[in-house]
Amino acid sequence: VVPWNAFRYNSKATNLAEHGLHPRITHALVNMPMMFGPLSLVGYFSCIETRKEYASSSAEACFRRVLCQSTIITGLVVLSCAPHQEPRFILPCIVPLVFLYGQRVVGMDNKQPNLKKRAILTTLWVVFNSILYLFFGWLHQGGLIPSLLHLPLPVNSQEASPEIVIYYKTYMPPTFLIRGRSLENMACNANDERRRVSCERGISLACDNPIIIDLQGSEVDDLLEVLHERLPCHHRNEQSVLLITPAPVMISLSEKNWREYKFLSVHGHRTHVSTEDWPVFNGTFRSFFDQLELVTYHVSCTAEV
Repeated sequence: VVPWNAFRYNSKATNLAEHGLHPRITHALVNMPMMFGPLSLVGYFSCIETRKEYASSSAEACFRRVLCQSTIITGLVVLSCAPHQEPRFILPCIVPLVFLYGQRVVGMDNKQPNLKKRAILTTLWVVFNSILYLFFGWLHQGGLIPSLLHLPLPVNSQEASPEIVIYYKTYMPPTFLIRGRSLENMACNANDERRRVSCERGISLACDNPIIIDLQGSEVDDLLEVLHERLPCHHRNEQSVLLITPAPVMISLSEKNWREYKFLSVHGHRTHVSTEDWPVFNGTFRSFFDQLELVTYHVSCTAEV
């Protein structure tokens, strides 16, 4: 049974380790307020005052209210059993939340509404959604698609050394956006020895030029291993390798003191926020905001090697 198999898979931390593990209360304390804002807060307070509300409502209204509240609570409890909790998982809660508390949020739950209260709640609702729209619609992973569309085109489809692009500490790049840019469609075999990368590290490849390697949130050792595979410095290598990663990540990478490789910044995409790798505050807001960038680095071997 599909639901049961999905529940079994998602209830085991070992299966979800590579996706990220969260506390069991993440849905209730973080994702609900983040996704639904004032609506979720009104819902929580209403659950506390349930007995008082039921006493002043008809039996039919009480039944509808209990049914909707049970849907929300049951969904939260079941989804919270999984150690990996993403906000999108609780999207279905929007229907019972709006049905129960939508009018209350905009101050229209009474026959004689308080106009001042309605104005405050409506303003709060608009401001909250505007802030979240700017953050998730513009700032969050905002440089990912521009960095992909900014990649150089291959001269022809028969190049011996196609461009290699490594995405590190980002969301999965939507490679379908650049597949149609090649002059010809290339027949690509995912098992080709030249393009094989260990699947055990959760690395995915796009077959069209340029070759895109998605390292997701892998460890630094995984990045170094891929560089050794794609850009070995012990012999002459003409392949061009690009590394695309958030600016704060490169700061931590520079502390590793890699002597084999040097990283030259060739392009940056501002307004990029990665909640997994927040900028480091060094005492000035300017340096903090300067790190809100997804940077493309050209990787090459140092002269010492």
